[in-house]
Parts: sequence; structure tokens; C-alpha cells
Amino acid sequence: MAPPILELAGITKTFPGVKALDGVRLELYPGELTSLVGENGAGKSTLVKIITGVYQPDPGGEIRLDGKPLILPSPEAAFAAGITAIYQETVLFEELSVAENIFLGHQPRRAGGLIDWAAMNARSREILERLEADIDPVAILKQLSIGQRHIVGIARALSIDARIVIMDEPTAALSRHEIDDLYGIIKSLKAEGKAILFITHKFDEIFAISDRYTVFRDGAFVGEGRIVDVDQDRLSR
Repeated sequence: MAPPILELAGITKTFPGVKALDGVRLELYPGELTSLVGENGAGKSTLVKIITGVYQPDPGGEIRLDGKPLILPSPEAAFAAGITAIYQETVLFEELSVAENIFLGHQPRRAGGLIDWAAMNARSREILERLEADIDPVAILKQLSIGQRHIVGIARALSIDARIVIMDEPTAALSRHEIDDLYGIIKSLKAEGKAILFITHKFDEIFAISDRYTVFRDGAFVGEGRIVDVDQDRLSR
């Protein structure tokens, strides 16, 4: 079995009067999807913000990438480490093109600093083709359906060629057909060796696409394992 790409051990996060995380652990493996399971208030969102550099953990815990200690002082640091997140409501801009949304903030540039529009459109088309999405990179975002916009959000996350992909409640606004399309994208990402952290409240999704599970309760780690070794009753308990 390949070693984990990302490991978190003893991660604690305290806010005034509240301990959101209390010594939790998490491991993400290449080519596998781990579902992070827990009720509202379990600490899932706080952990995601730590992995993406939005929050810094309290002293004492450790984050390791490929077995080496990693400090994530900012979202830019997480971005540089190959960590990206896809949220239920990714912030996109309706008046910009698909390609502009995908590469917003890190557009390819030519000598002199001007945006290389041809390269940006071509690279956007490549990413969308990887996702098997029939979307024109030069289309204006507001012309797209909700499901297509969600795919643009995924394409934006993949534009940095991330090794670790976090999906936080990504199916909440999708139709059944669009969810099936997302499952296909997840299968492709796993085949590319990416480690995926998937957060959902839906048990059917957990058992449909997960390789592993990790359970938090009230900010504490309470269990982990392979999904083939657990059923819904045991996971609920």
C-alpha cells in the first residue's frame, strides 16, 4: 500500500471559548477518496480551513506532506503545495468567460506580463476535456447551467494540477444526472493518483464513491477505516 500523501496528527484548533478540534488525525492516500463524516459542529469545516491555509492549528500538532513537515500559513501556501478545494458554492464571476474564471489570479502570461489568451483558452479546453465537459472556454459564465458552472469550479480547482483535492458538500445543488457526472470526474481524478477528501452528509454518496472514511464527533477523532469494512449502521454509531 502506498504511503499517505497528506497526514495530520494531533491537530487542535481553539477559538475563544470553543475547542473546535481536539487532537484530530487524518490521512489521505494517492488514488483514493476519503470521506470525512460527522454531524454539524463536528469540526469538518475547521479542518478543511486548516488544510487550505485559512486557519492555522494550535501549537503541538503536525501536518506532513510526503512524510515531511508542512506549514500552511496562508491559502497561497496550500495552493503552492498542490492542495485545492471545491466548495458547494465556489465563487465565480458571471460576466467573465469560462477560461477567465478557471485561471483567475494565475493567468498564463507572455513576455512583458500580458495575459496569454490563446494559452489560457487552450489550457482551459484541455482541463474541460479531461472532465469530459462539453463547455466552450470562451463562453460567458452566465450562459451556462448550474451544473456546468459547477464543472467550471472543478476545472478552476484543477488548473493548478493539484495532488490533493478537497470536495466540501459538492453535490448539494446538483441534479441526479450531474451527480453521476461528478462521480465520473472523481473516478478520473483517482486514476490520476490524486488524493481526495470528500465531505457529505449523504450516506449513499459515502458508500458509492469512498475508499476510506474518517469520523469526527464534537471536534474529536472517533474512528477511521476502509469503507468495505463498515456498514451504514456502524458508521452512524
